[in-house]
Amino acid sequence: MRGVPNQIINLVKNHQVLFSGKARHQLDIGVFDTDDLIHSVLYGKLVKKERDEQQVSRYKYTIVGSSRSGISIYSCGKMISLFKKAYFIITFHETR
Repeated sequence: MRGVPNQIINLVKNHQVLFSGKARHQLDIGVFDTDDLIHSVLYGKLVKKERDEQQVSRYKYTIVGSSRSGISIYSCGKMISLFKKAYFIITFHETR
């Protein structure tokens, strides 16, 4: 496992984070909130970096980190540029 890329850390720290419809739905119905997900990215580890098959971005990043309460969260996201660069979280789950 490697550290989360600095570019992702900087985007998240600067509140430049977007959520897919799926991720937003998971936040709405689940036990985690936005702050838990942000915490898991900021203090997590990069476990996989793979090419983005949708070709919206170069890569997708899989990050595993802890929520504020210590529960491990697995998330997948990518860096995108719309009006300005942001980290786009596609989905997330409690790590098993």
